[in-house]
Amino acid sequence: MSINIDEFRKLIDGILNQKIEVFHSRVDSAINTIIAQMEEVKDPGELSTYDIPRDFEQKLIKKEPAREEKIDSIHKYIKNIASASNQLNLINSFLEGINHFCTRAALFLLREDKMVGWKGSGFSTQGGGISDEDVKKVFFSLSANTIFKHVLEKRKSYSGNPTAQPDDHLIYSRLGGDRPDKIFVTPFFVKGKPQAIVYTDSFGGKIIGEKEIEIISTIGEMSLDLLPLRQKLLAKVKTREYVEEEEEKIPDFEPYPTSLETFSDEKTVHSIKANDPERLARVIINDIILYNKTVVEDGRVNGNLFSVLKDTILQAKELYLNKFSDMAAFERQLIETLAKGDKNALKGYRFETL
Repeated sequence: MSINIDEFRKLIDGILNQKIEVFHSRVDSAINTIIAQMEEVKDPGELSTYDIPRDFEQKLIKKEPAREEKIDSIHKYIKNIASASNQLNLINSFLEGINHFCTRAALFLLREDKMVGWKGSGFSTQGGGISDEDVKKVFFSLSANTIFKHVLEKRKSYSGNPTAQPDDHLIYSRLGGDRPDKIFVTPFFVKGKPQAIVYTDSFGGKIIGEKEIEIISTIGEMSLDLLPLRQKLLAKVKTREYVEEEEEKIPDFEPYPTSLETFSDEKTVHSIKANDPERLARVIINDIILYNKTVVEDGRVNGNLFSVLKDTILQAKELYLNKFSDMAAFERQLIETLAKGDKNALKGYRFETL
């Protein structure tokens, strides 16, 4: 049987065409797959999300306190400052609040031609060779060209380089020797005049909360200005409570002024029996203790009550003498109530009867 050449050619062409179609189909399929994969590459999907280890996340959060945390801290310290019953507690709360937003904080008072340390906060924990109490021994002459002098003269805050003024090295040599990363110094106003300097610094990358410190400083200034008024009001309340307790024991009292905070205020009256010098002396001495609690406690321990309360005790004596001439009751209360029976703690006071 012979094969026709044309038929053979048609057979071969049919087989080739079939294979070409299969090839084209595979090529089209491959192209479609590539296009689909390219679309997937364009969509970031899981590439746009990531997980941070929890311990590392906590470190990031602690690096810079949240705004709510700052507000809560400011609120706490402002309440402590505003509710302080005496200057010592007020300044302690003030410095504690400021130190929350820096590494170290200190208050320096203007005394004639120098700045004298009043107290520090954060120095003891920093370990720089000086404690919070040691700050009291530090002073700077205003003849030296330091940032303290600059801030007082300009009456505005300074933030930045620790050695902005030629004599700033004196500050760090007396505050432990270490040079901080940054400082923030602001004047502290009393009755509208700059009477002190608030010094703050930072170490180890800690951020100084300048705005927070300025807020607390402003509240401290206002509270210090209002403190005498608050003490007068509190004196009337506390002494009235004391007298009311006494009235339950002995009747027939008549008004008499006794507040130590208002010696010359004749409108301030307390019910004290007219012929009872012991009672008047006891109320007066209790007022001294009420408004000088820390000073009285320290004076008892150190045996220098009269030295640290000289002006107050002499004012109290004048108040007593306005009503009675016999000093026995007053001096007896000085020893028994103020000095807790230790007459030696009143060394320097000239007793007239005891």
